[in-house]
Amino acid sequence: MKKQLMRSKDVLGLLTILMAGISSAMAGESSEHRSATKEEAKNYAEMVAIPAGKFIFGRPGATKEISLPAFSIDKYEVSNKQFAKFNLDHKYGQGGDNYPATMISLAEATAHCEALDKRLPTEQEWEKAARGTDGKIYPWGNEFNKLLCITKESSAVEGQPALIAPVGSCERGNSPYGVADMAGNVWEWTSTFEERYSVLKGGSFFEDRTPVYSNLLSIPDDAKDYVGFRCVKDIK
Repeated sequence: MKKQLMRSKDVLGLLTILMAGISSAMAGESSEHRSATKEEAKNYAEMVAIPAGKFIFGRPGATKEISLPAFSIDKYEVSNKQFAKFNLDHKYGQGGDNYPATMISLAEATAHCEALDKRLPTEQEWEKAARGTDGKIYPWGNEFNKLLCITKESSAVEGQPALIAPVGSCERGNSPYGVADMAGNVWEWTSTFEERYSVLKGGSFFEDRTPVYSNLLSIPDDAKDYVGFRCVKDIK
């Protein structure tokens, strides 16, 4: 009788271990499914509404209050897949479908936006979407955090360069309005000029930390592997 009881306990123990293993595997599959579903649910064409009103524009010591009408801006940088829909000969600069479209001139970026009945943002529109109304230095606040963006400091291996990342990789670092990738990853074209140079905003994956008020001047015909863009649309 005692041996039978011990065998019963052994069987029960084995069943418990098997059930735990099955539950663990199912939980893992469920977690992977949720992760995949979340990725699939990301709407890369999503736009974010920026309300009309005033905001603080410019670098510290030279800021000014500016008022802008309402507009919508792409939540994410335009991806390779999106750009290739209207540009069949587009050769991916770096990465796959959901990486930022790079190696694109100002004219090509402008034409893509116009094909969607959109346009490039002005420097002021871009900056408001990135920093909110109260003059933040970075989209998330005034202190730099390498975990919230893709910059030179973000490299996982010390001494190795950081790599360009898929759009929306650091959504914890989104702007106050919920716009992604406005610090690092790739510089972005705007429609603003300083003399004969176009103004780019946002920093890139191989730059040091770049405040949202900083800009880079570029010849409009230039096309680099660290420059992309996003579009805006007027709200009527």
